[in-house]
Amino acid sequence: MLNKIFDTNNPFWQSMNTIFDLFVLNSLWLLCCIPIVTIGPATTALFYALILRARGMDGYVSKDFFRSFRQNLKQGIILGLIIIVFGLFLALDMYLCYHAGRGIYSFFLFFFGVIFVFWAFTSLYAFAILGQFERTTKQIFIWAFTLSIKNFPLTLLMLFIIIAGLWICRFIPGLLFIIFGLAAQFCAPIFASIFKPFIPKETDEFDEFEEYEESGETSHTESKDYMDYDNIQDLL
Repeated sequence: MLNKIFDTNNPFWQSMNTIFDLFVLNSLWLLCCIPIVTIGPATTALFYALILRARGMDGYVSKDFFRSFRQNLKQGIILGLIIIVFGLFLALDMYLCYHAGRGIYSFFLFFFGVIFVFWAFTSLYAFAILGQFERTTKQIFIWAFTLSIKNFPLTLLMLFIIIAGLWICRFIPGLLFIIFGLAAQFCAPIFASIFKPFIPKETDEFDEFEEYEESGETSHTESKDYMDYDNIQDLL
């Protein structure tokens, strides 16, 4: 009886281990977001660690987080700043149009609102793509937008979970220390499924992961995959 209770393979202890890992990742994400400009690489690292687990590559989440954070620091900062600035621009335009009155301003409010939705779609996928694939910033935006539209129902579902989590935090602020990890944990298997067709079939994921675990480090190109498609027509 006691052996079953303290067995690490017990569903209870596995659940506790998952919750602890999510708490660690969420705390690391919040800490790395403090400078604001590092929100991009921090979010990339959060998705990277959880997508690895969704692909069956269980390891040390803190190692996976910092591994991705270091590798994607420069490109993640650029990607994050572009997304933040453009998002603030759209939010300000909608705010001004909303308070300006009716007429032509209602049209512009709707126009900027539609663009804001597409901005949210693209932002959701962009950081996950950066963590998994070697692509330029321009290519990441193109693939993020295209994949978000192609997988429209799943995109809406993931956005709903994230927005619902933030809304709940208004009433229970303490959830901030785990809610982002929970939302990313929900999205990770979806992203893993969406990205699977674009990972070269000759890539042996588990051998690559074992090499990483043994050496402790890998080069930037070894830690990512290359999308198996060179143009947007292949994706569609």
